[in-house]
Amino acid sequence: MSATSTALKSLKSGNKKDDVKGENMLYMPLRDVVHIVLCVASIIVYGRFGIVVGSLLTGALLLTYLLNEYMRVRGVSTYFTRLYKHMLTERESVNIAKSPLFLGISVLVLMCILPFEKALTVVFITGLGDGFAGLLRTLGEERSKNLWRVKTSLASFTITALTGSLFYEPYTVLVACVASTMVEALILKIDDNLTIPFTASTSIYLSEYVGFNSTLKSLIEELDFSIYLTIREWWLSNPINTLTPLFMALDMILPLTYFAFAFLTLFRRRKPIDVITLIVLALTTSILIRAVKELFRRHRPPASIKQDYGFPSNHAALAGVFTGFFYNSPKWSSIFIYTISVLTVLEVLALGNHWFSDVVVGFLIGLFVTLPFNSSPL
Repeated sequence: MSATSTALKSLKSGNKKDDVKGENMLYMPLRDVVHIVLCVASIIVYGRFGIVVGSLLTGALLLTYLLNEYMRVRGVSTYFTRLYKHMLTERESVNIAKSPLFLGISVLVLMCILPFEKALTVVFITGLGDGFAGLLRTLGEERSKNLWRVKTSLASFTITALTGSLFYEPYTVLVACVASTMVEALILKIDDNLTIPFTASTSIYLSEYVGFNSTLKSLIEELDFSIYLTIREWWLSNPINTLTPLFMALDMILPLTYFAFAFLTLFRRRKPIDVITLIVLALTTSILIRAVKELFRRHRPPASIKQDYGFPSNHAALAGVFTGFFYNSPKWSSIFIYTISVLTVLEVLALGNHWFSDVVVGFLIGLFVTLPFNSSPL
């Protein structure tokens, strides 16, 4: 074979691989979007039409899908096959694609066995948590790394824990999402459309049976009040309280300092896309925090002069966003961001504007949501 022929063959092979990669970049995110939509649709159908009608529709859809998959594997192409064949992985393209089948079975079993509120919550955790994690992985460049899997799992189930509180008791949802995060972060041979529903439902029942959710709530409230009293007593009895006006100024200045540092650093490094990403992350987190404040309606400590709700802390969330975005930056950039983050935490606690759990949860929300999008080393 001539060198020219070899080169042409190599070029065609390379073009084919690029085409496949381009298709995956288009269809794999769509696969996860469909996963989320199906779970949300099942919640609406069961809630609107009841268990009997919902189960019949789910069963009919499962049978249709299974029959269609059997025909596809046997080489018979249908209109339904052509709709989703591009979303199949390489292994699924030659065998029956079991993930949608497992998802449908999980929804059917959950809705028929569990009380509706519990089933709804578990289906929601499965849909948004698992689906959003997969969506983040298809959009990132580190999808084969274990750390990348952990980052995306934390981000997706953080959002799921917050929004899932709309349907069920927040502390119980938190326990279920923590357990599901660990399962999602692991690479198991069992399909996560089975493991996550089982983990979430088991966690909810165990949490309520042993009273862990109520114990956790009481523990957090006691810890908050104890830390608040300790800080206030120390602050008021110490000459350092003369810095109160400075801390009040920092409450307004520090958020602006984050953005000023980020813009100067990223523009200097000619990374405009990172600027856009950071703005979107900061706005998204602020909107999320505002929604959670209205959901929980938790009042601030007595010493606070602010009138809105305190849980979670928007200042701490902003600190989490910038810490997560710049955590792998060069030494001095990291030190600066970490210093500003510590100052943010200190000033909101010293001024009595937030309970301790407000700060912790706010920071973790900002951190976990941002980690999958963190800036490359500057």
